[in-house]
Amino acid sequence: MLRRGCLLLVVSSVTFAQTPRALFDEGTALYTQGQFASAAVKFEASFAARPVPVTKFNIARSWEQAGETIKAIDAWQAWLVMSPTAAERPAAQQSLEALGAKLARLGVQALTISSLPLGARVSIDGAAVGVVPLTVELTPTRHLIRLDVEGRVPVERTVVIRLDHPAVEFFELAPLDGAAPTPLALASPAPLPSPTVPRPTDPAFAASLSDDTVQVHIATTEKELRLYRANGNPNGECRAPCDAPVARASDTFVISGAGIVPSNPFVLIDHARKGRVSMKVKAGSAGWFFAGGTLLSTAAIAGLVIAFVFALPVSGSGDRTLPVGLGLGIGVASGVGAILTFATNGTTVTFEGE
Repeated sequence: MLRRGCLLLVVSSVTFAQTPRALFDEGTALYTQGQFASAAVKFEASFAARPVPVTKFNIARSWEQAGETIKAIDAWQAWLVMSPTAAERPAAQQSLEALGAKLARLGVQALTISSLPLGARVSIDGAAVGVVPLTVELTPTRHLIRLDVEGRVPVERTVVIRLDHPAVEFFELAPLDGAAPTPLALASPAPLPSPTVPRPTDPAFAASLSDDTVQVHIATTEKELRLYRANGNPNGECRAPCDAPVARASDTFVISGAGIVPSNPFVLIDHARKGRVSMKVKAGSAGWFFAGGTLLSTAAIAGLVIAFVFALPVSGSGDRTLPVGLGLGIGVASGVGAILTFATNGTTVTFEGE
């Protein structure tokens, strides 16, 4: 049973200075001493270095105990996105309701804004307020929210804020025609995952702080392309461009999607650079690859079979040069076409720095 003031603790006998684990342990020690704001700062530093759900949980609990309502709501909303199956979700929801009620007594309410891609600039009622992901407090009325980021089509939406509960709004900014996807800013703190794709949470919190978690970015022009774990979530781990933490990175993964040829399997952590994996993906057409390739392969086999049959010596038969030649021609041409179809319509993955 989760108590209001508790943390999800991870015990360690060995700590190395300024590693994500060391920062996590420092935050735990400060929390037990009642220094909640200082604990939150340590947990946030740990999360920036290795974005895992257990750390975000402790950030939320620490800011809540420190009386920082907006920061606590922001962290709880992020943790709920990262942990769709966690047993602590009901307790987190109760905390959100209590924090929302606290703001309502002051005549305001919280709005959490997230977007795909992350890093979009936010203006509310014409005034710049920050960069996504972002939580702000607003009066209970209509507000015009605008998001814009380089290379994407700006989005505007009117949102009605009510006092009864904290609000959440998600925006997806489509690429401009001919614009390349916005690159991942590796120097920035690790962005939060998109709320559009569920992600399983590792219940072993000690394991979630291991080196088996990486930040993933996919550069592609194909919107429906996703990262899949072998025998994992049928919805995929994330949808391009991702910009999300992926746990158990030592598992086998593939790139695929609706109408897209699956890539060759790969182990995600084998391509990590400083805890991140950035990849460029050229998606292949499943229709051309499977239907076209199969048709041409069948024609190639049929042509060669015809050439072979007519090449067999049969007494009393006439000149068979023409059918043999036609069979060979069809077989060879179709075979070359099949090879080219398979070669040009496969999904290729290129990892940054390799």
